[in-house]
Amino acid sequence: MEADGDRATAIGCPSQTSLAGKAAVCQGCPGQYLCSQQGVLDPDQEMIDLRMNAVKHKILILSGKGGVGKSSVASNLSMALANMGQKVGLVDLDICGPSVPKLMAVEGQQVINSPYGWTPLKEILYLRAPCIILYLTDTPPGTSDEHLTVVKALKNVNPDGAVVVTTPQEVALATIRKELNFCRKMDLTVLGIVENMSGFVCPYCQECSNLFSSGGAERLASENGLRLLAKIPLDQNLCVCCEQGSNIFESFPESPAGTALQSLAAKLVGKMKPE
Repeated sequence: MEADGDRATAIGCPSQTSLAGKAAVCQGCPGQYLCSQQGVLDPDQEMIDLRMNAVKHKILILSGKGGVGKSSVASNLSMALANMGQKVGLVDLDICGPSVPKLMAVEGQQVINSPYGWTPLKEILYLRAPCIILYLTDTPPGTSDEHLTVVKALKNVNPDGAVVVTTPQEVALATIRKELNFCRKMDLTVLGIVENMSGFVCPYCQECSNLFSSGGAERLASENGLRLLAKIPLDQNLCVCCEQGSNIFESFPESPAGTALQSLAAKLVGKMKPE
């Protein structure tokens, strides 16, 4: 291996050459298939580009590992943006373990194939993709083949960037470093880092206590020249809303987690590429 700062790649990695994914050094690399497809025309990619380019803003929600609350952040962030008047679409591309239907209380929806893709049957009369101004995309966690493929496909549609979700524990921060390196390699803009489960809010006195180590996400953001966009605490009210698929901004508008999510939404709107 050779290192550049905290980035590490295999010695002689041919990812930027015609031997990408085909050389002997590529054997066993999780990105081998993805690299081998560079330059191959994909008709599905053409369709993705055509449809997604009709949407003005696209933000990817990423994480270095599972279990950090990426999907709950994506779901509640979409609600916060909608409450600000944004026309938001939330796409669950976590094919390894989709959880957005549960979090948004839309399980069991029937879908049909329409000119705009698969659409919930009850919404087909009025849902049109060009009406959506902002898409949030919940991606597979980590740097698996599924994650690599999804991010590569969406990178081609000129997204505003990615929000990387982590938790305060050092084990989570270690995987985020790999995720940030991956974003650099893909030339994907990172809008900032969100620290989820950042302390526990007592439901009785509202005091926030640190259950895990603290300050790690902030240091990581500083080391990489990024902004720590939000610190979202473990909030009983948010947990209830996620379980029920309800809107925390309607049920508990003054909750600490809700306030943090509203602040995050406002910061992201300010970071969107000008139209």
